[in-house]
Amino acid sequence: MTYKLTVIIPTYNAENYLLEAVNSIKEQSIGFENIELILVDDNSSDNTKVILKELSQAHENIQSIFLDGNSGTASQPRNIGIENASSPYIMFLDNDDIYYPKMCEEMCNAINDNDVDVVSCRYDINGKIPNSFLDNFNPEKYDFKGKYDNENNIIYLDSVKDFPNIMTLGHPTMIWTKIFRKSLILENDIQFPKGDLYEDVYFCAKSYLNAKGIIILNGFLGYGYQLRTEGEDKSTCQIFSKSMLQKQLRGFLKIMDLLKNETKYDTLKSELIIDMTKIYMYADIEKDCQNKFLNIMKPYYKNYKIGTRVNTASFAFNLVINVFIEIFAMNNSLAIFIKNLFLKIRK
Repeated sequence: MTYKLTVIIPTYNAENYLLEAVNSIKEQSIGFENIELILVDDNSSDNTKVILKELSQAHENIQSIFLDGNSGTASQPRNIGIENASSPYIMFLDNDDIYYPKMCEEMCNAINDNDVDVVSCRYDINGKIPNSFLDNFNPEKYDFKGKYDNENNIIYLDSVKDFPNIMTLGHPTMIWTKIFRKSLILENDIQFPKGDLYEDVYFCAKSYLNAKGIIILNGFLGYGYQLRTEGEDKSTCQIFSKSMLQKQLRGFLKIMDLLKNETKYDTLKSELIIDMTKIYMYADIEKDCQNKFLNIMKPYYKNYKIGTRVNTASFAFNLVINVFIEIFAMNNSLAIFIKNLFLKIRK
């Protein structure tokens, strides 16, 4: 069977929301029969494996792959999905999110008709958007603001260097708002760093750097991102533990190394520094670990561009973080005192 595109979903303990994600693919306007769906389970301990087995038995275009052990992040499952993909184009969907009905059709048409390597679209958070709104989507009337609100509805780029602003945090470097030409990934050995976070930012950044042709569908809303802030299955970006901090830090350092000679993308570097600092501020970790973190981050703090803002935090928190970074660049003891005081106040 020849498919128009492959959708890869990494799964882990997703029994409560996986079927909603899969159903959103089944309802795609391009026709479910044109989609190869690869589900790669990271050794779930709930009923996710049972659901995957039932799905692959019921549909010939669904392939379920099971890992023997848990790899700790979505990187390895996604890499395995890429290895098993048979179509010319690859898309990613998180196991708790959804595609809106025209997502695959619009993305596939754009990348195929324009002969580019990457196409990106817009997304919303925790929304259930009616088709009538999607069919008449107007970025100017949409409450959820994006990076490109003042740009054209379709942005055509020969290279990422033509529009460096796409190399920033949020939608621009999230893999799930995009379709990738598989040959771009394979020919440039683009993989998700195993066991690290910021893995999607790294993957997108390396894809952008190597892409011959990029399109941003600024006037198309295709992805529904579900942010879970409570409970045991909260979103990864809402978990502030020592383990998460370490995984983020490893991913951060890989991205910094990838972009070390790329001055055009200093905004992304500064945003990552803010985001790392936010995670550090929220994480309840011992003094020794804090010192190690601050020593690693010190050279980045010293080169940080004051005034950078990220959308993952409020304006007030961005302002506070910018002040803290200036202090953190100078003195570990003062940094640790401020961080611990912040945690006490927050509790």
